[in-house]
Amino acid sequence: MEQWLIQLQHFHLLRPWWLLALLPLAYIVYRLKYRQDNLVNWHEHMSAKILQTLTVKGDNQRLISPLNLTIVLGIISVLVLMGPTWKQQPSPFTEDKSALIIALDLSETMEQTDVLPTRLTRAKQKVIELLAVRGDANTALIAYTGSAHTVMPITNDSKMIKQFLDSLSFKIMPNSGKQPQTVLPIANGLLEATQTPGTILFITDGTSDNAFSAFDTYFSEAQHQLVVWAIGRDNASSLESGSTIIPMQQERLETLTDKAGGRIVILTDDKQDIEKVNGYINNNLVISEDESRPWLDAGYWLVYIIAALYLLWFRRGWTLQW
Repeated sequence: MEQWLIQLQHFHLLRPWWLLALLPLAYIVYRLKYRQDNLVNWHEHMSAKILQTLTVKGDNQRLISPLNLTIVLGIISVLVLMGPTWKQQPSPFTEDKSALIIALDLSETMEQTDVLPTRLTRAKQKVIELLAVRGDANTALIAYTGSAHTVMPITNDSKMIKQFLDSLSFKIMPNSGKQPQTVLPIANGLLEATQTPGTILFITDGTSDNAFSAFDTYFSEAQHQLVVWAIGRDNASSLESGSTIIPMQQERLETLTDKAGGRIVILTDDKQDIEKVNGYINNNLVISEDESRPWLDAGYWLVYIIAALYLLWFRRGWTLQW
């Protein structure tokens, strides 16, 4: 359902000028209804109540009637001609090149246990589940704290990413802190080789003050999509060794994604967050408005409905007075 809602954001009409065809259709329906009213001349000489009492209603007064069916068929036909669409035709060339850059936060706050067993361990589990859904799609992995480092360049071998993912921790990073903006130059270099708009997925529990302007500048110029996967709880009620756990910075992460025109997904205990993230990744080529991929005309499917409704015209007595 979530993916359908994402796709419907791109709903538009390929041939909207066919909407003008509703005008002659409305006139034709009006004339047909007028011609089929055999009591037009009697309205001037008899009251409406007496006419209603003396009149035997035929098929044209029923909900399913030749005239009503004509209206329905006309509207559906116009809709087919307008060419409704909400997704582009698949292209193996662009989809194979489009890449996902996963930027995993390894800072000390990711070791907290408000999400069991820890935020980092839970984030790794979510990455593995996401890789299983994506299959052999192009993916890269970057780890960052106060500095960012490429763990795995773009590859379609998800097993290689899983092997390196297990060994990642705060202890192996050369610098402390949380500076997500250091990921951007590395991710940009990886995505330039694909020459296709990609997605940069940040998996983190917070951000730094320096990241706001850096993200705003970068994503206002680049065609790549930003998705932030927020890991943790946004409250400080949990205790660990007598000290309060630092809450996830949800408001700051939401502000960061708003400035960069990105999306934010909050960690869930089920797979809803994975479905959302994967949906945003799959629709990135639509969001970037890749003109090389034509839009899929979904109006042709309505032709089957029109053909089914036309079968009613084989009923005896179904006629229209032209």
